[in-house]
Amino acid sequence: MKKTLLAVFAVAALAGITSSSAFAAASSMTVNGGTIRFVGSVTDAPCVISMALKDHVVIMKQVKTSHLDTAGQASGQPTAFTVDLEDCDTSTYTNASITFNGTPDADVATAMKNEATSGAATNVALQLYGPDGAVLNLGDASSAYTLIDGTNKIPFTVDYIATAAAATAGAVQGTSTLQITYS
Repeated sequence: MKKTLLAVFAVAALAGITSSSAFAAASSMTVNGGTIRFVGSVTDAPCVISMALKDHVVIMKQVKTSHLDTAGQASGQPTAFTVDLEDCDTSTYTNASITFNGTPDADVATAMKNEATSGAATNVALQLYGPDGAVLNLGDASSAYTLIDGTNKIPFTVDYIATAAAATAGAVQGTSTLQITYS
């Protein structure tokens, strides 16, 4: 009788293991996880663009409308940013110039149009300044920046500029692509 009970308990225990395995298999599921795009390129340029720059967002300082009360007036409170080039080899080219492209403002064609849609400031555009501190017109190459081997952080600034009249309060946003010319 003891052997029979022991056998019954062994079969019951084995059935419990089997049923818990079946339960574990039945409780798993697979769902769609979305899409991942892998985008890259191989270049023979003297430097590569830092991945930190891809889809980069420059958060600008807030300024008061009183700093933009005359057409053509910059706020005087520019925001600094850099274009980072890595793994540079200056054995072929020693300089880099950056060209920013974007939608020009209708009144100040050198500056980027305010593309904010909801609650947009009016009479405001975004003016770029090159490594030398001079106004950098959209579509024009910056002054040449002398490269060093390794990592280079090319400095730029962007500032608000009043366009046709005094600026009104609101959101400001601009988008630009860039090109690098090595010489």
